[in-house]
Amino acid sequence: MATLARSAAELAEGRDLARHCHELHVERISPMAAWGRFAVNTLTFRPATFGYFYSPRLAQTVKQLLARRRFDAILVHCSSMGPYVADYGGCRKIMDFGDADSEKWFEYSRAAPFPLSAAFGFEGRKVRHFERWLSSRFDACSVNVPREREVLRAYVSRPIHTIPNGVDLEYFRPGRAAGEPHHGSRLIFTGNMSYKPNIDAVRHFVRDILPLVRRSLPEVELHIVGMDPTRAVRRLADGSRVVVTGRVDDVRPYFDAATVAVAPLRIARGLQNKVLEAMAMRVPVVASPAAFQGINAVAAEDLLVAGEPEGFARAVLSLLQAPATRERYAAAGRACVQRNHSWDRSLQRLEQLVVGAVPQATADGTGGAGIPLR
Repeated sequence: MATLARSAAELAEGRDLARHCHELHVERISPMAAWGRFAVNTLTFRPATFGYFYSPRLAQTVKQLLARRRFDAILVHCSSMGPYVADYGGCRKIMDFGDADSEKWFEYSRAAPFPLSAAFGFEGRKVRHFERWLSSRFDACSVNVPREREVLRAYVSRPIHTIPNGVDLEYFRPGRAAGEPHHGSRLIFTGNMSYKPNIDAVRHFVRDILPLVRRSLPEVELHIVGMDPTRAVRRLADGSRVVVTGRVDDVRPYFDAATVAVAPLRIARGLQNKVLEAMAMRVPVVASPAAFQGINAVAAEDLLVAGEPEGFARAVLSLLQAPATRERYAAAGRACVQRNHSWDRSLQRLEQLVVGAVPQATADGTGGAGIPLR
């Protein structure tokens, strides 16, 4: 495995992967150098994000590995990591896009004022050009939800397979017993709090939705749990009823202490792990339509889906104020993840792509009859 770390903490945590690999190569990129390359690339036709995630030391490490070792297959996760091996032709290569990064930039462009909208749109066009180029350098591609496949297939010529994200159901197991009384009214939002869609989501929730909830339940709390909160996120904390934790060693106790999980994202690509993890922990979820996209669940049966602030607030209150309803959604959510988002099924598809006879992607991207790759 060859990967990057953006901080000393990430570097230390990443070394734990050595237990699962024959070799682990982690290179740290300094924020100053990463943002410097990002800025330089904004003025070129190369995506700025590719500049951010470029490490000369990692590139040299990968080059040396490819020169001295024979590999059966190479799996790349995320388009910005694709250039490290794009020109290598010695084995099967799989490009796991995860989601269409270019479409995320176009969503940023539509939501931002000028001139940011123009800058985001330019980055989106650059990323799309490189997504098309990268796909031509790999043997097959994968995404984690069907709608990302529909975006990419408009300009990607290689087979695109849908491999949904899963949840480790042994790890994300609730600490509270089913039906155990829960005291208090605590909402939870989880995620990387330096990620623009998450920042927008919590600011939107605190500004537009939380006041509506507090009209009926003044004591309700919101806990924002996740690493690297920006200054804008930290400013949301009020010392008691809105809590910003920063990075935590284990998110499960926070889920166990929560009454309802909220995912009010207005910009979202791919599949939201925060929703799946909350459901696995038997925390009932209220999600926006954007956060619900790609999750194999039934709205109003496995979780609640609401868009506008008034509707979102009503959905949250319907769970906070009705223990029986809350318990029903808690049970349904856990069962849904067990049924549709366990890792076993997804990893079978991934294993087939990496080491088996690669199937042609079918209409739904799940794979058909196996054919040799070369």
